[in-house]
Amino acid sequence: MQNNRPLVLVVAGLDSGGGAGITADCLTVHDNLAYALPCVSALTCQSLKEITRVVATDEQTFEESLHLAAKDWESIGAIKVGLISDNRLLLTLFKYLDNEFKDVPVVWDPVLCGTAGDLHSVDLKEYLKEILTRTTIFTPNLPEALALSGWTQEKLDTDGIEALAKFFIDNGAKNIIIKGGHNFEGFDAVDYYASDDLSFNMACSRVEGEGAHGGGCALSSALAALLANGFAPQDAAVLSKGYVYSGIVYPALCETGDRPPLGHNGLVQSLEYLPAVIEKGFPTDSQPFPPCPLKLGLYPVVDSYEWIERLVNLGVKTIQLRIKDKNRSDLFEQIEKSVAFCAPKGVRLFIDDHYELAIKAHAYGVHLGMEDLRDADLDLIRNAGLRLGVSTHGAYEMLKAMQLNPSYIALGHIYPTNSKQMPSKPQGPMKLMIEQSLIGKFMSTVAIGGIKLHNVNEVLQTGVGSVALITGITKADDPDETTRLWLRLCGSGDE
Repeated sequence: MQNNRPLVLVVAGLDSGGGAGITADCLTVHDNLAYALPCVSALTCQSLKEITRVVATDEQTFEESLHLAAKDWESIGAIKVGLISDNRLLLTLFKYLDNEFKDVPVVWDPVLCGTAGDLHSVDLKEYLKEILTRTTIFTPNLPEALALSGWTQEKLDTDGIEALAKFFIDNGAKNIIIKGGHNFEGFDAVDYYASDDLSFNMACSRVEGEGAHGGGCALSSALAALLANGFAPQDAAVLSKGYVYSGIVYPALCETGDRPPLGHNGLVQSLEYLPAVIEKGFPTDSQPFPPCPLKLGLYPVVDSYEWIERLVNLGVKTIQLRIKDKNRSDLFEQIEKSVAFCAPKGVRLFIDDHYELAIKAHAYGVHLGMEDLRDADLDLIRNAGLRLGVSTHGAYEMLKAMQLNPSYIALGHIYPTNSKQMPSKPQGPMKLMIEQSLIGKFMSTVAIGGIKLHNVNEVLQTGVGSVALITGITKADDPDETTRLWLRLCGSGDE
């Protein structure tokens, strides 16, 4: 039971049919581990088949709702914005976003038209730059993106979805998800994610039928809830896509026929609902690498043969040799000596980065960072029979790594660390638990980054298969006794 949930302010219309709008938003926010504060922007009379009336909330009531949210709650973790049917409400919202909620992440779903009819949205195109500069993630579907940009289908066919996304980035968007942008072979439901420095497609197979009502509301609300929980935008994106896909596979009120309300089935818990991540220049669809035991146990990362010999003699069965200096004169000697020492003892020795030398020395495996995978000869590593471990820094990179079928995936960094400069924020045990629940049943997992004796128990409680240490042993006052203590806590792994 999670009682300490971050708050998400939900600004949206009330759908009397319950399938979309603020009702669906609140269910979604709760499913994704946050608490919703509803601020109704419009009342709509609608069912799954028609919309008969839309009445915007009066300006005074709307502003009072925002005022109380800012005044009486200690902090808002994120804001989701949906239907706005009155220009005055839009301007009031801008005022609060610029002042009381200035530093709060905002997910804006530009609702121009409902599935069942016209929702009388304000002309968002007129205010597009003002919206984009205030928004963390903008989530139009393809028709909305075309309408807001002024693009035609012909221009999209010529210039491509990447250029359309760039239009919004150039006009102030920090992150954008264009829903249903285009198709790939084998996939029909593809969304495109873009920011200044990252772009990728999220692809799922289309579910038979007409889909489900309320998917756009659920995606944006899940994004807001996950941002409030500290997820990076790209990680929130893939988890939110999985949440919506689960709700399409298992919708609510199935007897309603076509386009039933989206199912709200809890935080996505199965890898089968998460999208394939298709990123230009990144390999996919790899043949499996040789497996590792699911439990690798204590996993020290050291920089010399001397440390390997010392720790293996103390009972360590999984270890990594990380020598960053590629020009070191005795680099291969260090690798070769370490392999020769570990192999007869059944020790799982991984070599960081230097996969060609690891192959030459017949090492157990290699470990590569996410960027290293773009240029590495993965077929060479696999064909040589070496295991492959991959570093990841969140759910988005985890999905990229899964598509390579590696031997293990390192999940990090869990806590703040001084071992290296990290571009990402610490994951924390909650995110580690979510990632472990998604892949840990069939993939070896390693938690890494900032793990110390005082916090290792909450790491182990996630069920992760291994704990990696870079300085926890090598910089201890008594490395030998510290190693014995870590081995008692983490074990030495499965045989």
